[in-house]
Amino acid sequence: MSATTPSILWFRRDLRLGDHAALLAAAADGPVLPLFVLDDVLLRASGAARRTFLHRSLRALDADLREHGPGLVVRRGRPQDVVPALAREVGARAVHVSADFGPYGARRDAAVEEALAADPGIPLVRTGSPYAVAPGRLTTGSGTPYKVFTPFHRAWLEHGWR
Repeated sequence: MSATTPSILWFRRDLRLGDHAALLAAAADGPVLPLFVLDDVLLRASGAARRTFLHRSLRALDADLREHGPGLVVRRGRPQDVVPALAREVGARAVHVSADFGPYGARRDAAVEEALAADPGIPLVRTGSPYAVAPGRLTTGSGTPYKVFTPFHRAWLEHGWR
């Protein structure tokens, strides 16, 4: 791969440039092509107010991106079809994302990862999380999740975040 071959940063919940671990990881590899996929599964479950908020957020992100390089590529469809197709189209060396811990997000990401691995073997790189501390990162001394907020809060403050 040449130095001009981009990595794709697939934006999802984290529509920002600041404090974005996956963006930093993608940029460390060289040029970055920013992508957002309008996923019909998620759009169908959204009301008008949420879709309007998403539209405005995507426009703001696109404007921020254009100050630094290419604007946001927006495609519509099933992520397991759209992401690999764009990766092949641009010869991407990797697709970077923030990890998604929800049931739908985990299934979607597994399907995208499988499709990317099929041909030509493009990795899906999960870095960071859209949360201050990723779910499951902080556990009690016995390795189980916290059930009471105050001990969790103390552990969170001690752990810190990026």
